[in-house]
Amino acid sequence: MLISEFIESVEADLTVLGELGGPEASALASRLSVAIEPALRNRFLEALNDLVQEFNLSEERPLTLTLEGNHVRLIQYAYEDASRQLPTTGDLTARIALRVSEELKRDIDRSARDEGISVNSLIVRALDRSLRSSEQSAPSFGVKRLKGIGRG
Repeated sequence: MLISEFIESVEADLTVLGELGGPEASALASRLSVAIEPALRNRFLEALNDLVQEFNLSEERPLTLTLEGNHVRLIQYAYEDASRQLPTTGDLTARIALRVSEELKRDIDRSARDEGISVNSLIVRALDRSLRSSEQSAPSFGVKRLKGIGRG
């Protein structure tokens, strides 16, 4: 899916609505469509991210949102070992010191709060999924190839 196609369709809708109000409204709609583009892009990606997070709360196989320039892809990984479970709190004895930016820390805190889990659990889950998905998708010659990509 191309982000630009979504934004262009919203801008086209705004232009049509502006034309209904006459030349002054049309000119205003034209200026607004340029100004609103960054906000539209952010809201669109936030909505997709929220959708992926909701999906991942209820599904065994995680869905991943990837951005490649203007392309948005949703990928669901299939794991060979479906019985693999995340460790319980009692199993979590190893420690890693991690330095992150203040902005990333705020995002992690917000994400954990939104999911109703601890920051530690969120990070453990994310690392586990990331490592398992990279084991699945990386061919032996070192180039990552994504599988199961659909077009919208």
